[in-house]
Amino acid sequence: MPDIKTDAQIFDIAFHPSESIVYAGLLTGGVKSFRYDEQGEEQPEEVFSVRPSKRSCRGLALNEDGSKLYSAGKGKAI
Repeated sequence: MPDIKTDAQIFDIAFHPSESIVYAGLLTGGVKSFRYDEQGEEQPEEVFSVRPSKRSCRGLALNEDGSKLYSAGKGKAI
């Protein structure tokens, strides 16, 4: 997998269970999602970016089938 650049420090990552997607929880409170090529031949493509909190995102988790993404932040919210 090629390097993925973000604009802030990454606190946690989670991988989708059945697709080539990685999620990154950031110091800024943002969560970004990237689709990547398993062979590492193409640059990762940003799928989405949200900022559910102004405080840092400290943890990420997906349910079993990857249809729901959960984030936990420094503000003690999930």
